[in-house]
Amino acid sequence: MEFYEQLLKAKREHRGYVLVTVVDTRGETPRSPGAKLLVLENGELVGTVGGGIVEKRAVADCAGILKEGKPCLRTYSTISMDDPDEAMAAENTMTLFFEPGLRPPCLYLCGCGHVAQAVLPLAKRMGYTVIGIDARDVSAFKDALTELDELILLGDFAEIEAVPVREEAAYLVASFSHQTDGIILREVLRRRPAYVGMLGGPPKIRTLFTMLRDEGVSEETLRSVHAPVGLDLGDETPAEIAVSIMAEILATRNHRSARPMRDLIRERIFPL
Repeated sequence: MEFYEQLLKAKREHRGYVLVTVVDTRGETPRSPGAKLLVLENGELVGTVGGGIVEKRAVADCAGILKEGKPCLRTYSTISMDDPDEAMAAENTMTLFFEPGLRPPCLYLCGCGHVAQAVLPLAKRMGYTVIGIDARDVSAFKDALTELDELILLGDFAEIEAVPVREEAAYLVASFSHQTDGIILREVLRRRPAYVGMLGGPPKIRTLFTMLRDEGVSEETLRSVHAPVGLDLGDETPAEIAVSIMAEILATRNHRSARPMRDLIRERIFPL
């Protein structure tokens, strides 16, 4: 039961893992089909597929499989590859099935005002872990933040550099002032963000980008920031802006153009 308890715990805590199952064996092997190994993203192992050379190679392969995010079958010889007897190596094999369990994507709302409040329920329905960060009293609108997985309250946004965050997460920079947005953006760009979007018009963007460029942030990095945030949908209300933001985040995550599907398949339909 401990094995499955650990598997359920990893799922509840949204931890990345790879479930490895022996599905076929040939010749002399240390385990039979059905044996399982749970490889957690931190390198912790639960269960075994026999130890030895097969397990060592399988564990080493799990990092790449978790990053790829796709299940796969792989066959390993139970004989060392340094062994000159190739026939024996071919006759003693284990086939393993790898099932990666991915953590849900993560979105940090840096500032929990009206737009962030509208983004929150949409992001949750899209499967995101959503973490709110703010440096003000949010008690007046705390009910609008109940879906947050975590709320981090700072004394000042300058403290954001001490907040541990997930790599390759998405960030929405939407605090209560240009100055605090600059502080947040400076810190976020030091991480490994999958997406950074910031609310604001050209004057604000020009001012903050100039400041960051003068501090040594490259133009290439600044160009990666989605500012103004969102797609051009003619949106005005927080709910409409939230749709444009999450659509842009989804397109970025999936490496898509966000062009209309009609235009993408038009050449396949016309001429009729």
